[in-house]
Amino acid sequence: MPIRINLMAEAQALEEARRRNPVKLGCWIAGFFVAVVGLGIAKLQMDIHFAKNEFTQLSKDWDADALKYSSVTNNETQIAAIKGKIAALDHLQTNRFLWGPVLNALQQTVVDQVQVTHIWGLQIIEREASRSIAGKTIPGSANFEKIKLSIAGKDYSPSAEGYKNYEDTLNHFDFFAKKMGGREGFSIEGAPSQKFQEAPGSSREFRNFTLTNQFPDIRRNDP
Repeated sequence: MPIRINLMAEAQALEEARRRNPVKLGCWIAGFFVAVVGLGIAKLQMDIHFAKNEFTQLSKDWDADALKYSSVTNNETQIAAIKGKIAALDHLQTNRFLWGPVLNALQQTVVDQVQVTHIWGLQIIEREASRSIAGKTIPGSANFEKIKLSIAGKDYSPSAEGYKNYEDTLNHFDFFAKKMGGREGFSIEGAPSQKFQEAPGSSREFRNFTLTNQFPDIRRNDP
C-alpha cells in the first residue's frame, strides 16, 4: 500500500485557521451593518426630499386657498356694510320727517282775524353725548333729529287774543296732536308785541306774535 505524504499540510492548516479567524468575520458583519445603515440613511434622505416637495406644494395650495378665503370674507364684509347702509336708508326713507303734511295741516287750521306771515322750520342732526361708565368714556352710538316749527303772524282780533285761539286750534288738530303725543305742542314765544296800525290813519290794528312747536326727537341709530 503506497504511503502518501502531504507536504502542504502545515500551510493548509494555517490557511484554514486564517479563514476561521473571528476578527475577520466580525469585520464582515460590521461591514454588512454599515451598508444596511447607509441604505437606511439614503432612503431617509429620499423620504425627506419627497416630504419637502410635498410640503412646498401644500404650502402653495394653502396660500392660494387663503387668498381666496380672504377675498370671499372681504366681499362678505363689504356686502354686509352695503346691506347695513341700504337698511339705514330704507329706515330713513320710511321714518323721515315730511314737511308736506305739516303744510297741509296748516292750511286746515286757519283762524279768523289771524294772518300768518312767516313759517319756517329748523331740522338738525345732533350726535348723542358721550357717557362715562365705570371711569370709561363711551361715545354716543346714535344721532338725534331735532325738528322745530315756528309760525309768525298778525292778530287783528279786537281783544288782541286771537293768537290764543289760533294756538288752541293748532294744538287740538289731530295731525299735530298725534305728532306731539298730546295737545300742548304749540306755545307762544315771548309775548305778543304792542299794537300797530295797519297803515297810517287806519283804524285797523294788529299785534305780532310767534308760535313755536318742538317735535319729539327722532333717534337715528348708526348703520
